[in-house]
Amino acid sequence: MQSELDVMEKKIAALWAEALGLDSVAGDEDFFDLGGTSITAIRLLPEIAEEFGVEPSIGVIFDHPTAREMAAALAELGAEAGV
Repeated sequence: MQSELDVMEKKIAALWAEALGLDSVAGDEDFFDLGGTSITAIRLLPEIAEEFGVEPSIGVIFDHPTAREMAAALAELGAEAGV
């Protein structure tokens, strides 16, 4: 059985793969090493907000550049917001 964080990580990786035109993204791959830019990150924010019910700042992607790290950060944001 997958944990909530594992599910979140896979969803984030899928969003990133689509935005970056890749077939897939592993949970430990760096968004920026994969070709992500600040513009791409900004474009992803509404999709992330819709998918997870939290409104992260652009800094979340810079501070947590892997899908695994971002999943943990979004889970924490959700807990703080009561989501």
